[in-house]
Amino acid sequence: MAESNNKRMQQKYYWIVGIVVLLVIVIGFFVVVINFSQQNNDGKEENTVFWNEAIRILNGGEVEKIAQAHSLDVTLILKDGRKIKTKEPGIDDIFDEVEKCGEPCKEILLFTE
Repeated sequence: MAESNNKRMQQKYYWIVGIVVLLVIVIGFFVVVINFSQQNNDGKEENTVFWNEAIRILNGGEVEKIAQAHSLDVTLILKDGRKIKTKEPGIDDIFDEVEKCGEPCKEILLFTE
């Protein structure tokens, strides 16, 4: 009888330990997901706009940096930290637009991959 009770206690112990381990894994997963989300967004607003709207923003002198990818994805990083995403019609079109922009765009940092 004592051996039977001992076995039951041991089974309960394993169940409790298993549940605690599972909870730690689930909580850890959510912490990682939340941190990843915050690192990618940094609390700054990120919008996707059409090309014409991105060019309007560019010409308005609000842009601090521009990043261009070979996929034609362009990210405008504004002076207030917001990010504006768009897709350029052709490779390097964003650089042509920066050149056309003139004075409001002369200090923009340009990045490409």
